[in-house]
Amino acid sequence: MSSLALMRWLEATPERYDAGMRVVTLGRVTALHEAVASAAAPAPGAEVLEIGCGTGAVTARLLQRGARVTALDQSPEMLEQARSRLRVSAAGDMTWLERTASEIDALPAAAYDAVVLSLCLSEMSGDERRYVLTRARERLRPGGRLVAADEVRSHGAARRAAQTLARAPQWLAGWLLAGSVSRPLADLRAELEAAGLVVQREQRWLLGTLALFEARTREADPCPSS
Repeated sequence: MSSLALMRWLEATPERYDAGMRVVTLGRVTALHEAVASAAAPAPGAEVLEIGCGTGAVTARLLQRGARVTALDQSPEMLEQARSRLRVSAAGDMTWLERTASEIDALPAAAYDAVVLSLCLSEMSGDERRYVLTRARERLRPGGRLVAADEVRSHGAARRAAQTLARAPQWLAGWLLAGSVSRPLADLRAELEAAGLVVQREQRWLLGTLALFEARTREADPCPSS
């Protein structure tokens, strides 16, 4: 399980979501948001697709960096929180979509400089992740960036044991509050590579349990047919 089980509970009260995520990640979620936005929009003018935007914490940082953002989330309550956060700053650089990650196949192919998936892949099944990552790659322009940040397994047996001990209270709380548990991703790098992406950079926090991967399409990738 992971802090994402608590995320599901927090999503029922979006106004508390940001504060709750700071608690369950020991404050590291702020650094994660900054790193995701920096990787996805290194220069102004980037066209970014954000999958699972939540309350708009990453969205706000993307806009601050001069990106044009298409942000989607399946929760209308989360989208309303995000809209409220960005009502003044979004101007004409925002498109909001209420839909699931699996519905990105309706978006234009090869249309984005970057796709962002922040703390949402762990909530999907393996089959869902494979589908979403493949469709996300197809939404990218040749040489585009996919930035994925999520909870992952630590490297090495000792670190994994420390992760288990450190997360035990959250696991119990997640089960009691959410009625279910989620698990850190075993090998996100391999899943990105299986989707046809080339991983270029990895960054970790919280004993290696919270990770950011920056991957790119191959420059010579053919334009998908859909």
